[in-house]
Amino acid sequence: MENDRRKLTYMATLAYLAKRYDDMTKSMRKVCEYDIELTDVERELLAIGYKNVMSTKRASLRALSSIEEKEGSKGNKQNVKLINKNLEMVKHEFFSVCNDILSLIDSHLVPSTTNVESTVYYYTMRANYFRYMAEFGSDAERQGAADSSLEAYKIAMEMAEGGLSPTNLVRLGLALNFSILNYEILNSTESACELAKKAYDEAISELDGVDKQSYEDTMFIVEILRDNLSAWTDGSNILKR
Repeated sequence: MENDRRKLTYMATLAYLAKRYDDMTKSMRKVCEYDIELTDVERELLAIGYKNVMSTKRASLRALSSIEEKEGSKGNKQNVKLINKNLEMVKHEFFSVCNDILSLIDSHLVPSTTNVESTVYYYTMRANYFRYMAEFGSDAERQGAADSSLEAYKIAMEMAEGGLSPTNLVRLGLALNFSILNYEILNSTESACELAKKAYDEAISELDGVDKQSYEDTMFIVEILRDNLSAWTDGSNILKR
């Protein structure tokens, strides 16, 4: 069994190098189904594969929605009909990808995880994919996805604050994504800024303890938090310099 897992992981690595992200997801889905905790490398391969497949379809949906709006404003009803057909097809593909990874998280990844960081990582991933789904669909579908995303972020944050340092990359990534949910989906600028500022301040205060290997990655997320705070406010002194 271990040999089979190694082969699947290697196949996923080859697919990554060849930019064949659909193939990556197929191999990593099989690795997940062994119900054995993923290594950091396997976890990264899983995330990269699904994120790239999802992002392509998400970009298509955004492009088609924009074209539909333009055609509608011109009164081109026939074109709008054709675009809607394409939109529904891509939307189905998009939701299938999201539901696939969500199923793996709920049925295999979280139950097989034994450490706090991985559990926070998977709950954050769960929240992220519900957040992506909240961008599309009917009002009821969007609300349901937003609620599920919020719930998963809250679980992840509670665990992160209890078991991970403020400079931990998984915790910082969680704070960044949670703040984006509040700003972009829940339309709560105040909550978004509170989350981002708290994560920023706590990370800055503990930067001296970050090892050289992680420092660059830590600062990358910290700087995004800072930039988002600046963009979400009127430039007031919200940051502690």
